[in-house]
Amino acid sequence: MKSLLSFFARRYIAGVDKLEAIDVARRLNAQHISATIDNLGENVKNAADAASSVREYTGLLDAIKDSGVDSTVSLKLTHLGLDISTELASGNAGAIIRKASEYGNFVRLDMESSAYTERTLGILRSLRETYPNVGVAIQSCLLRSADDVKKLIESGTSVRLVKGAYKEPPEIAFKDKKDVDANFSFLMKELLMKGVRTAVATHDETLIEEAIKFTKAMNIPSESFEFQMLLGIKRTLQKRLAAEGFKVRVYVPYGPDWLPYILRRLGERKENLFFVLKNIFD
Repeated sequence: MKSLLSFFARRYIAGVDKLEAIDVARRLNAQHISATIDNLGENVKNAADAASSVREYTGLLDAIKDSGVDSTVSLKLTHLGLDISTELASGNAGAIIRKASEYGNFVRLDMESSAYTERTLGILRSLRETYPNVGVAIQSCLLRSADDVKKLIESGTSVRLVKGAYKEPPEIAFKDKKDVDANFSFLMKELLMKGVRTAVATHDETLIEEAIKFTKAMNIPSESFEFQMLLGIKRTLQKRLAAEGFKVRVYVPYGPDWLPYILRRLGERKENLFFVLKNIFD
């Protein structure tokens, strides 16, 4: 089973080490596509593992600078010790963001399940008091996201808007896809009109075309936002958008923890598996 999944994952995971991720970013850059590299890992249970994650990310930032590839980095706060303490995760994230700032690079905090939303946003606010080069992801599936986006716009924070890949209870999340999509459309337009360097992170071509029509109608310059997609998904669409002059950034995950990552993502929601299978031949 692991061998089968390894063959399957090669399209969606850059490899096990940072140099393989750099190589993937370089190939994307050759197609006029930017990258954001993520070292796979989450829910670490001891401070030593969290410190190891910090070293990996600072080394990754060194490698990005030395290679000259066009790539930011993305990270999960539970990979840096959020399950241990908020203070530990915040300090570890700060060390990575400080390094990125020295290199003129940018760090995006991935949004994990709703159990971490409030703490993630609290850490973000604290970090932005010192570092402007950090943004966050927001999930349109959550009922709270409209209020969160309003506050993030007011603070001038860059937002990556996603639908959300975690299965959430109906009392805090939209149940129907049409409602998730409608909220995505609403939040997307708010961010495109008022936000800072909005990342429209979806493979939904209806929403992508809606974004293009909206920005043209409102005279929003294409350099003020970008489309973001996952490595290996909708590759034809990625290249088409880049060829049309839009900024496209691809999420490039790597690391030895690729198998738990794949199994968790596919196991969380049946829609995740259907989505991957639907796009396997693109």
